[in-house]
Amino acid sequence: MAGCDAMSMDRCRVFGVWMEPRNIHLLTSIIEAYEGLGVVTTEDPRLAHVRIAVAPGCEAELMTVLDHEKQRLGIRSFAQSVP
Repeated sequence: MAGCDAMSMDRCRVFGVWMEPRNIHLLTSIIEAYEGLGVVTTEDPRLAHVRIAVAPGCEAELMTVLDHEKQRLGIRSFAQSVP
C-alpha cells in the first residue's frame, strides 16, 4: 500500500475531521498504526479540527476506521475536503 508522503501529497485525498480536542493524539496514533493509510495534521487544536491526507485507494479503509472510532474519539463529523 502506497502511503502519503511529501512526494505524493498532490495525489492524496484530504478529509476534515472535527472531534473532541483531548482525542487528537489518539486519532493520530490510530491512523499511524495503519501503515501508509494517511497523515494527520492538526488544523486548529481549539476547535479540534484535523486534516487527514489519505493514500490513493485507501479512502474506504479510512472511512471504516473513522466510523468505528467515532464514539470513542468523540468525532462530531468527517468529510472529504473540497480542493
